[in-house]
Amino acid sequence: EIWVGTDDGQVSMTTDHGKTWKNITANIKGLPKGAWIPQIVLSQNDPKEAWVVANHYRQNDWKPYLFHTTDGGKKWENVVEKANMTGHCLSVAQDAIQPELVFCGTEHGLYVSMDRGKTWEKWKHNYPSVPTQDLKIHPDHGDLIIGTFGRAIYVLDDISPLRDWINNGKQIKDSLSIY
Repeated sequence: EIWVGTDDGQVSMTTDHGKTWKNITANIKGLPKGAWIPQIVLSQNDPKEAWVVANHYRQNDWKPYLFHTTDGGKKWENVVEKANMTGHCLSVAQDAIQPELVFCGTEHGLYVSMDRGKTWEKWKHNYPSVPTQDLKIHPDHGDLIIGTFGRAIYVLDDISPLRDWINNGKQIKDSLSIY
């Protein structure tokens, strides 16, 4: 299975090693026409779950767009539309160990969700409000590796406490002391 996004707002996928492609752009309600698709992240836990990062700042639209599907791309939701998030979206990472844990990088910093994108909080603990271009979770060490536009690399060392809070059933609001 391969998914691709383009710099003119198209999202397509193939499930037969590229022999045939299906354009699913029309399924993504709320995706601005011509938006840039800088990242698509597929869930490592659910073959029907995916995240599409879109931004439209080149058309002076600074709203965040992060779309999520759990049915293989038939229906989508902009999971940051109602979030108190600033800056257009640039990157996303979903934890393979605890898939409820999702990170989103924007033009103005890093955001975290502990409920698979239903709610978001800005990560303020020793991290500046900078363009957060790329996010990867190290598969062996559980570190969040962050690449910024300013050519800096940050490492959020060991995200297992965040995983533990989710496993223990606590809500993100109960955990604000970490921000």
